[in-house]
Amino acid sequence: MRIRIATRGSRLSLIQTEIVMNMIRRVEPEVQFDIIVVRTTGDVIQDKPLYAIGVKGIFEKEVNLALLMNKADIAVHSLKDLPSEISPGLIVAGFSHRDPPYDVLVVKGDYPSDLTALPSGARVGTSSVRRRAFLLNVRRDLSISVIRGNVDTRINKLIKGDYDAIVIAEAGLTRLMNNIDQLNIKYTRISLDLLPPAPGQGIIAVVAREKDTDLIDLLNRASDPKARAEALAERAFLRAIGGGCHVPVGGIAIYERDSMEFIAGMADLNGERKIIVKLSGSSANPEELGINAARELLRRWSGSEAAGS
Repeated sequence: MRIRIATRGSRLSLIQTEIVMNMIRRVEPEVQFDIIVVRTTGDVIQDKPLYAIGVKGIFEKEVNLALLMNKADIAVHSLKDLPSEISPGLIVAGFSHRDPPYDVLVVKGDYPSDLTALPSGARVGTSSVRRRAFLLNVRRDLSISVIRGNVDTRINKLIKGDYDAIVIAEAGLTRLMNNIDQLNIKYTRISLDLLPPAPGQGIIAVVAREKDTDLIDLLNRASDPKARAEALAERAFLRAIGGGCHVPVGGIAIYERDSMEFIAGMADLNGERKIIVKLSGSSANPEELGINAARELLRRWSGSEAAGS
């Protein structure tokens, strides 16, 4: 069996593709792979924040187009990069083991690595409106600046002194950086209550064509069941909330045996207002929990707006 994999060409994307290949090989050892590298609009445009480019699914559509044009059989993505609805005829069919879902504050040398300990006016780089909104809610005195580029590029900008700190996903950092100590950088996790992550953060997703049922079955067998349940809850939350990666909202499902907890948050762009909700439910129906979390978050957000008017 031979599978053609579409992926972005960054070093992190290729590492994630290798993780997917190993995941599939565990259930189908003889499978062979061809890697199809796709350069996306998000990779080409590096001088604008993501929200200013004006394209939904900026790291997704062009990679998935390879499937629709029959140039590839599956596509590999960071699940957090996938919008709530993907192209018709495609399905998110595979889910890797989840790496830590936290956002982390990364600094160099002896600079304070805790969010509350940063000096007033510290230059903090992020390209995410979600991170910006929640960070400002905690520290209005920080200077939040746009930073673009892959993880390697952002780390290099931090090391050069362009920023005092950057905020990125822990999963991408640890998958990529085996020599963090040698780079003289360190990082600290930011609490899920302070900065709820993007839905799907820490999970690698595999997209396939709906008609390729044998391939979908293979991906189902290769997937991590816990990550699948959490992903289903978070994708349902994202659809119900009605937002994508440019909306200051975060949500994460935490699977624990027969139960599941959902932490969701929303903040306004200036960080002046924030709502965090926590719900529990059965892991047997993760999508229902995600939908309920979205509804409760929206209900409380609307109530806080009315109270402030």
